[in-house]
Amino acid sequence: MVERAGRGKQKHKRQKLLGNHARSWIWGRNLVRETLIAGRWPVVELHLAETLPEEQLEEARAMATRLGAKVRVASRAVLERLGQTSEHQGYLARMGPFPYATADDLLAGAPRRPLYLVLDAIQDPYNFGAMLRSAGAFAVDGVFVGKDRQVPVTSMVARSSAGVVNRVAIAQVDDLAELATALRERQIAVIGASEKSGDTLSACDLAEATAIVIGNEGAGIRPKLLAHCDRLARIPIAGAVGSLNAAAAAAIFCFEAQRQRIAAETPAGRD
Repeated sequence: MVERAGRGKQKHKRQKLLGNHARSWIWGRNLVRETLIAGRWPVVELHLAETLPEEQLEEARAMATRLGAKVRVASRAVLERLGQTSEHQGYLARMGPFPYATADDLLAGAPRRPLYLVLDAIQDPYNFGAMLRSAGAFAVDGVFVGKDRQVPVTSMVARSSAGVVNRVAIAQVDDLAELATALRERQIAVIGASEKSGDTLSACDLAEATAIVIGNEGAGIRPKLLAHCDRLARIPIAGAVGSLNAAAAAAIFCFEAQRQRIAAETPAGRD
């Protein structure tokens, strides 16, 4: 059903939202369209600017209706007021809670040599989003996060991930140390990022089944999880900066894993 703002309002069952009113929205043409196309994350309401081209309105209406979302067409000013942003590009969606996968979901569908990213208590939504974007760029098979001290998937995370929240499986688990044990039992090497390690990243074999652990922005990997890592590795730094932030470290670890995997698939790499 499509409604014009202020018309045809009907009573409907209260639905759970991603957050409070100010935090339950995602916006921008690309992010909203990708979310509608993926169809994983529940869209409660879709608000479209009446000035959008008719073909864009029809496309978005069709996708939202298929997902059971209520669609409203309104002025750009109304969208700006609802989402509290002027950057909506005519697309604004009110979201339900993010649908995390389970650890079993990710492990059951694992390829022969999976590459996972395990994030321990990441608290900055922009860092989290950037890590997800790296996971998408370097073919990570799934991301595990804990429930304790971990920023959830929010609209800020979705935007900073460039929509990757819709394309990479994200599992939320109660205990990351228990997860590490389960990964090791499946012959998946658990490699922690630590600037204190004596081993450099290139010395680690990341071409086989691997889970890369990235710790909190300030404290690093917590001791309980650190104790369950098979090995620690550091990024060699030659410049004046002593360390990289968590998001940059995740990108470099994921890149190195993918580089090694590509090299292993070449004729020279198999010799």
